[in-house]
Amino acid sequence: MIAAGTESRCRLPILTLDEAKLSVSFGYVFDRKLVEPCDSIVSLLWKFARMNSLPGHLLIGQLCRAPVDPYDGIGAGAQDVDVRLIAKLLATPAKTVGVSLGAAYGCRSLHAALRYCPRCIGQGYHSVLHQRVSAYQCPIHRDPLAEGCSSCGHRTPYRLTAHLLDAPFRCANCRKPLGSSSAINIRPLSGHARTTITRAYLS
Repeated sequence: MIAAGTESRCRLPILTLDEAKLSVSFGYVFDRKLVEPCDSIVSLLWKFARMNSLPGHLLIGQLCRAPVDPYDGIGAGAQDVDVRLIAKLLATPAKTVGVSLGAAYGCRSLHAALRYCPRCIGQGYHSVLHQRVSAYQCPIHRDPLAEGCSSCGHRTPYRLTAHLLDAPFRCANCRKPLGSSSAINIRPLSGHARTTITRAYLS
């Protein structure tokens, strides 16, 4: 029974999932309004996992057709995962997934460690642009990109593992928020930010 006055705080549907396939028996697994321009694959999967309270080891098994050790994980590139499988899982266009992997507009090298803008990640956004080897600052905020947790110093490999996906927008080691504040609030990007990030991706 839900206590009086708590109904307004229940923002997400209760889902019944077939764990083998992550198929939905009731409700929706992903709100496409959460997808931002140039979201990284990590960002998309973090949002998906957080929305549905899914453990990382379960999610890893849905990213490619071959069996995967969820704690060893798989790479975060288009050559490592099944783009169509992920697009179906997230009910998102395959092109969006391709962009999240850095595959569109020519394959560019991605940094081996998770790199992020503390201000972006604090509002629930991580861009594939932050992972470009040639990138040193956030296209939106012009702040230097962070690499490693400000609390424990841990450098997280940019690899899809259960440890990483179990810690949405947090350090995979100490679980403290990677953002510039202690709270993680997934908020839409501003119109200016969306335009800036899209222009940076196409440049």
